[in-house]
Amino acid sequence: MPIQSIQLNTTYSIQIFDAIDKIGEEQWNAVNEKILFFQTFSFLKIIEKVQQTIAFRYVLVYKEQKIIAALYTQRIHFPYKNLTHYSNDGNKGVKGVLKNYFSNKHTYLLNLGNVFFTGDKGIICTNEEDILPHVEQIFNSIKKTFKEHAPNAFLLSNVYKEEDVKCMDLCRNSFHPFVTEPDLFLQVRSHWITFNDYLNALSSKYRIRAKKVFAVSQDLEVKNLSLEEIKNHKTDIARLYNNVVNHVAFNMASLNIDFFEAAKAEFGNNCMLLGYFKNTEMVGFACVFNVDVYTLHVHYIGLDYIINQQQKLYNRMLLDFVRIGIEHKKQTIHFGRTATEIKTTIGAYPVPLQAYMKMSNALMNAAIPYLLKRIKPPEYTIRNPFKENIFID
Repeated sequence: MPIQSIQLNTTYSIQIFDAIDKIGEEQWNAVNEKILFFQTFSFLKIIEKVQQTIAFRYVLVYKEQKIIAALYTQRIHFPYKNLTHYSNDGNKGVKGVLKNYFSNKHTYLLNLGNVFFTGDKGIICTNEEDILPHVEQIFNSIKKTFKEHAPNAFLLSNVYKEEDVKCMDLCRNSFHPFVTEPDLFLQVRSHWITFNDYLNALSSKYRIRAKKVFAVSQDLEVKNLSLEEIKNHKTDIARLYNNVVNHVAFNMASLNIDFFEAAKAEFGNNCMLLGYFKNTEMVGFACVFNVDVYTLHVHYIGLDYIINQQQKLYNRMLLDFVRIGIEHKKQTIHFGRTATEIKTTIGAYPVPLQAYMKMSNALMNAAIPYLLKRIKPPEYTIRNPFKENIFID
């Protein structure tokens, strides 16, 4: 049963649920004919199960009594120091006072989508233009379902820049846009039948680099871990994952590493947790999903940064992802955010992303652009490693 049912206007109504099980797998997956694997009931249920510190809300949207969309949100504890960390302003003057004020504040943020998957903006429907004008009203309706720790900030992230025209209503309603790091993809050419075909498509400079990566990392053993092995290496996985989290400048939320065990149990061979070992010690891991027919999704990784420096571990992982994508006859490899420039060196191309944020408090919402404009993703140069002077066919 929904925890709340609301009539948005004469045409649209919504039902809000606090657990995806209350909707049910059949009804959820039937919302749209083409549902991406990371939006499926199974995947979202895993996230809900393992992320105990996050509160979830799921919304069914009705148009004249027919379900036309589903949305999902996550309420996250959000310290403002995540934003002020980016500011180079000193601690004096008006800017300094504002910076210090925000640095000690926190809020509860309602994120539309799943913060643990790049490119997911949390809307399942045939036509997003029917839904986006109602997003603010849906946010406010969800806020009222919380008896404590009600969210005071709303975030719509993972909007591809080419889609920003759809979000004009949000800007008119005082949502503030800001740029985030791009999403990265590699198109697998139809003539890449083997990994050697990919290597042969590289220019001499990048082919030599790729072969050097394999040479310096040749004593690393790569294993596709079984469910039992994931359980046995849980401490190593946590250590390596935390290494990466501590290296990133901005992190919305930390993934509970129980996720990897749960995902392997649910998706079986379609969820690969690759373990990288040096002298029997795990020095890295990478989670890869081979669920969607045409796309290989690279999820979270963990690294020993000393080994990474000595043996190009991350570069080796990127090349392994390309090999796996070709072997599984994928059309696209989805690499996600971060490390943009290094990913372009193996042929990935960046797709610009932006997000939209609004504070419930009018004064805070007027001040938030000061912080948002300081979120400046790392600058990068796009590299083209191929003989031809294009990234995609």
